[in-house]
Amino acid sequence: MTVMEINGVLNINKSPGMTSHDVVDAVRKIVGLRKVGHTGTLDPQATGVLPICVGRATKIAQFLTHADKEYLITMRLGITTDTLDADGKVISQVDEALVTQDQVLQVFARFRGEIEQIPPLFSAKKHRGQRLYRLARRGEEVERAPVLVKVHELSLLELEGPFVRFQVLCSKGTYARALCDDIGRALGCGAHLYSLVRTRSGPFELKDSLTLAELEEVVRQGRLSEVLIPPPRALAHLPAVRVLPEAAPAILRGSAVVAGVILDFPRDIPKGTWVRVLGFRKQLLCVAETALDAGQFFGASPRKVALQPIRVFSQA
Repeated sequence: MTVMEINGVLNINKSPGMTSHDVVDAVRKIVGLRKVGHTGTLDPQATGVLPICVGRATKIAQFLTHADKEYLITMRLGITTDTLDADGKVISQVDEALVTQDQVLQVFARFRGEIEQIPPLFSAKKHRGQRLYRLARRGEEVERAPVLVKVHELSLLELEGPFVRFQVLCSKGTYARALCDDIGRALGCGAHLYSLVRTRSGPFELKDSLTLAELEEVVRQGRLSEVLIPPPRALAHLPAVRVLPEAAPAILRGSAVVAGVILDFPRDIPKGTWVRVLGFRKQLLCVAETALDAGQFFGASPRKVALQPIRVFSQA
């Protein structure tokens, strides 16, 4: 495989103690290519799925970053820390933090659906161009506006003493540490994130992931192409729109897509949704944003603009 042919997404199982940038640097060395990027940070002590884009596939990183995430979380009740996780300085501690399963389930019910979170001070979120964690390390604390996130599923797996294990399926931007801190406050005993495993990110699952050591072995054997996921497959979590063959040239030039050239349009999607635009033979032409919702599309004039391309894939 030549350098120019190394294009796709690697499903990496991140080890504890590594930053997301550490993983990017390691992949660069292993595959011998500079053009490598991750699809959203994962805390250094967290493990699990971290999709890494290689070569031209770095163009799709933004669309993978916005995918829903699934986590396996262990929360420790009774102790709060300044970083909201097990690595932080203890702020408060109660001698007994025993709660019942019913109490946990009642509180969990309050954290399903759309919720507001205040980003942790020790996080990669930026404030006036600087990462919050850099400000925190200098002893600075800044006002952080709450952000709206969505928790699709929140399932209790185990309650044993002060430790609570649960599974979360949530939207982009959800902070597991903030979720544990908020749940601890709601339970009245405080809590922090004890351990975190990302089990899924969009279409990428933990069971299919590779450690960096496994990736090294794959490359040594000359089998990199077998584990590189091509962009069309990596974007499979986005709804698909098919267009007529004659529409492809204009789309590949970045032109807006009118309703009359669309063969299939997903039902029940709102305006502003990101979709894959596929040619007549189902080749990926671009990722676009819907300019109409499903109800408007099915009654629209053929000349009405239905999609606005965001990223065109001329090599698709």
